Amino acid sequence: MKKLLFNSLFIFLILGISACGEDFFDDAMQQSNSASDTWGSTNDLERLVAGAYYGISGYAGFRGLHGLQGVHEAFMSDLGYLHTNGATGDWEQDVYNRKNNRNDISNYSSTWSGGYQAVALCNEVIGWVEKNGPFKDQYGPLWTDRLVGESLFLRAWVYFQLVRMHAPAYGANNSAPSIILNTKPSKEPFANPSRATVQQVYDQMLADLTEATRLLPETYDSKRDPLEYQDRANRDAARFLLAQVHFQMKNYAKAKEQIDLLIASNRYPLSEDPIETWNKTGLGARGKEVVWQYVQYSTSQQQWKGSPAGAFFGFTTRGNSSQINSGRILSASDAFLNAAGWNADQLNITNLPAARPPGTLGTQANFTINHPDKRLTQLWRAIPGGYDPRTEFTGYTRTYVWCNKWNRLSGSTNNNLFSLPLMRIAELYLNRAIIRFNDGDRKGAAEDLNVVRKRAGLDPVAEADLTANLIHIERMKELAFENDRLYYLQALSLPIPAGDRVDQTPIPWNDARFAMPIPASESDLNPGVR
Repeated sequence: MKKLLFNSLFIFLILGISACGEDFFDDAMQQSNSASDTWGSTNDLERLVAGAYYGISGYAGFRGLHGLQGVHEAFMSDLGYLHTNGATGDWEQDVYNRKNNRNDISNYSSTWSGGYQAVALCNEVIGWVEKNGPFKDQYGPLWTDRLVGESLFLRAWVYFQLVRMHAPAYGANNSAPSIILNTKPSKEPFANPSRATVQQVYDQMLADLTEATRLLPETYDSKRDPLEYQDRANRDAARFLLAQVHFQMKNYAKAKEQIDLLIASNRYPLSEDPIETWNKTGLGARGKEVVWQYVQYSTSQQQWKGSPAGAFFGFTTRGNSSQINSGRILSASDAFLNAAGWNADQLNITNLPAARPPGTLGTQANFTINHPDKRLTQLWRAIPGGYDPRTEFTGYTRTYVWCNKWNRLSGSTNNNLFSLPLMRIAELYLNRAIIRFNDGDRKGAAEDLNVVRKRAGLDPVAEADLTANLIHIERMKELAFENDRLYYLQALSLPIPAGDRVDQTPIPWNDARFAMPIPASESDLNPGVR
């Protein structure tokens, strides 16, 4: 693989006091000597972990793995409708139409490069401690286990995103080539490794996460941990990811073991309105249900980038939460809305602007939906025909429904404090609901489903009325556009519906069209993946 190694300037920047907002990862150069063996303190390892988080936040501009992987899933699933008149390139239509014959799409190059930057830094931490043990400084006894645990977690998280994007679904052909599996620091500038099998990647993730749950602390401790650790991965995040990996592997009983532990801890109650998960700013601020989130903020050690997810289908503009996002191109599909009972033409839309554009432009305060489901009213907006201010959309004669989970906060594009929930306990309740239902525990399944419905303001479903489809629908309403739907159906070996694609029929869960090719930025230079 084209090894992403770091010159002396990069080492100075990552070990220095501040990057001053510069995209030092974007400017890092490939060198013929590794950064291994240059670390001099536990604080150096801490900065490497911070750099790994930065890596997943974006390799080129604001195009990070921590948002673009969700964009990929949203385009591929049945929950979105692509507005081709608003698309700026042909790749959006190719991905939406489930064509995987292109390796030149920049977004996939960004996710690949940023992900492997993070892996390279994680391997530096893991490899250093394996070879040398903890530093004998004041932080060595306090931080080393946590730093290794975080590195194992982040490495597994990156691989989990990439293997689902670039390989057959687990269970389809586990001996098929998938992604590159790097687990050791390398001093070779062009090692050109080949692709590991699907099974090898999943086995490595299980090993990493099992060890991470042993090493990571349960919670942040202000007397022990650096300030930045408040929103980074702890033991519960590793357990959550372990549950996700087992669920994807169809190891439902093992997934349930981790889910039971997290729910029984009572640390993540579904006691707040849905909006409270998505409107937090700054370090240490999170909704009560959030197990792990990515927080954009600046401190003396790091400056992470905001998520690009909302740029594609968010209702408002990043950096100006009152302005309607002019770049959005993916709204809710009619197939999704009709299944959820949220039919676009039947919604009660309130707070319309006084006039249609261009005379009057709608804002975040407009286009609210009056509905019993709090998720719909708080996290979505519906724009009737003639009111959409974007030039391409002004001629619409019907209502479209847009997701409103991102880009709420005001401030400059680069420095607004923005939280992106990546792990929410609602997902685990819904995972356990379908596991229990399929195991014949209808009572337990109904209880889990109704915890989610109660938070949404809905009446409970009676045990006698519960069906698998009701659980599937509740999950669509809860987790739409959160990098879930496609992989959930694959984990249950269910067909992937066409959504609003009029020229398609449901596709089998194991269809090869859902595996994107390795980006040309890798394959052009590495014969090992061709």
